[in-house]
Amino acid sequence: MNAPAGEGGRGHSLVLSAAQMRAADQAASAATGLPSLLLMENAGRGLAELALREAPRVAGRRLRARVVCGAGANGGDGFVAARHLALAGADVRVLLTAPRGKLTGDAATMFLALAALPQVSIVDSSPWTDPAAVMWRDQLDDADLVIDAVFGIGLRADVSGTPAAAISAMNAAPGIKVAADIPSGLDADSGQVRGRAFRADLTATMGARKLGLVLDADAGVGRLAVLGLGAALAAPAGHGPFAHWLEEPVIAAALPRRGATSHKGTAGHVLIVAGSAGKTGAAVLSGRAALRAGAGLATLASTAAGQTALDAKLIELMSATYTDGDDADAGSVGRLTALGTRMKAGALGPGIPTGPSMAALVRQLAGSWLLPLVIDADGLNLIGPDHLGVLAAAPAPRILTPHPGEAARLLGKTIGDVQQDRLGAARRLAKLTGAVVVLKGARTLIAEPDGTVFINPAATSALATAGSGDVLTGVITALLGQGLEPIDAATVGVFVHGAAGEEAARRLGGSGVIAGDLPEAVATVIARLRALLGAR
Repeated sequence: MNAPAGEGGRGHSLVLSAAQMRAADQAASAATGLPSLLLMENAGRGLAELALREAPRVAGRRLRARVVCGAGANGGDGFVAARHLALAGADVRVLLTAPRGKLTGDAATMFLALAALPQVSIVDSSPWTDPAAVMWRDQLDDADLVIDAVFGIGLRADVSGTPAAAISAMNAAPGIKVAADIPSGLDADSGQVRGRAFRADLTATMGARKLGLVLDADAGVGRLAVLGLGAALAAPAGHGPFAHWLEEPVIAAALPRRGATSHKGTAGHVLIVAGSAGKTGAAVLSGRAALRAGAGLATLASTAAGQTALDAKLIELMSATYTDGDDADAGSVGRLTALGTRMKAGALGPGIPTGPSMAALVRQLAGSWLLPLVIDADGLNLIGPDHLGVLAAAPAPRILTPHPGEAARLLGKTIGDVQQDRLGAARRLAKLTGAVVVLKGARTLIAEPDGTVFINPAATSALATAGSGDVLTGVITALLGQGLEPIDAATVGVFVHGAAGEEAARRLGGSGVIAGDLPEAVATVIARLRALLGAR
C-alpha cells in the first residue's frame, strides 16, 4: 500500500527522514492510543505476508526461511515475521547478531513470543565476525528466503563486527532476499552505504518511504513495497519541510483538460527563446515537445541565422527573431517583450548564444518579464551565481531546470558536492531564487522555496541522450501555458518526461532512444494518464 500524503504534498505520498519517521510513529500511536508493540506486530506480520508471496514455490518440503535479526526495533520486526512464517508452515531459523541479553523494549517482548514456538530454531550468531566462516554457510546456504532485520532507520555509524559479517553472508546466500524497512547498512536519510550494506531483491518499508530508499536509484533496495502499520500516518507537525513521492493517479488528475469547444487559442500559446546557428535542434525539440504536451501554439524565437535554419525544419511550429547578429542587441528586449504580450508562458535557454549582450538580456528577462518562465541550459549559465537575486524579485513564476553541473555553477559548488546532497542542493537553490527548481537526474527532484520536495520515480538510462532536457523544457512550458500552477507544471512535466523515456525504451531499447523520439512518447504517456480517469 502507498503511504498517505502529508503536509504540502498535493496528494502525493510522504517520503520521510529517520527523524520524521520516528515522529510520525509517535504521533500515530498518540492519536490512536495503539501501543508501539501493536504497530510492531502489524509491521512484522505484513513483512511475513509479503515475503511469503515473493518466496519461491517449493515442492515436497517446507519453505526454508532464514531471518537475521539485530537487537533493536528492526530486529523486533524480524522476530514477528519469523513467528508468522513459522505459523504458516515454513522451516524458520533465526540468527541473532547480538546476544539475547542485549534485547530491550518491544524487540525483547517479541523475541519471547517467538521463542515460545518450539518449531523455530534460534541461533546466537553474535560471536561470528568472519563472513566466510563455515558457521554462516551452514546456517544460510540452504535458504529459499533470507530476511534482513539487522538495522533499521536508527543506524548512525559504519557497520562493523558481527553485523558486517552477517550482511556479507546474507548477500552471498542463495534465495530471495528481503529487507525489513531498509537494507541494513544503508543510511536512511542519504541512501549512502555505511561501510557495508545488504542488497535486497525486495524492501518492505514500514509506514512510508524513507529518503535513503529513493534518492539513489542505484541503492540495493530492489523492488520497494510500503506496508501499513494499522494506523493512519501523517506528516508530523513541526518536523518539515517534507519530501513526497510522485504518484501516477495524482499526476493524471492534475493534467489540463480540453473541452469539446477548445481551440488552439484556449490551449495556450507559448514562446520559446531558443536556438542559434548550429544549435537549432534544441529549439525544435523544445517546440515539438510543447505541442505534444498540449500547447495550442508554439513560437520559437531565435537569432536571424537561427530563424533561417529553423524555417527550413519547421512545420507546426512558428518562428521569430530577436536579433540580427550572433548576440543580443539593443532592440532584443523590446522585440521579445512585444512577442510575449500574446503568450501564456515562455522558456529561455536551449541552444541560445552565450555572448555578453545575451547574458545581459537573459538577466533582464529573468528578473522583469511578466511571462511565467522556464529557464534552462545556457539561460541558467548566463544568469550565473552572482545574479540569482534577479530571480527572487521576478514579477511572475520562474521554474529552473538545471542538471547537476548547472546547479553546481549557480550554487558555487562542485558537481560532486551537488551529487553528494542532491536534496539539499535543490532546496538551497529554490530558497535562494524563490523559484521552483527541477534538479535533473535519475530520480529528478522538484523543490519549492519553502523546502517542500517532490521525487520522481523514473530512473532510466533512455534519458541519457543529448536533447532530452530540451524536451523537458518544452513539456513544462506547455503545461504552464495551459494554466497549471508552477509546481504542478513542474511535477506533471517531470513525471510525464520520465515516463516518456521509459515508453521509448520499451519500443527502442534504452541505448537506442534519441531525444527526437521523446515528444511522441510524451503524447502517448499523456493519453495513457488521461485514460486512467476516463478523460480525453
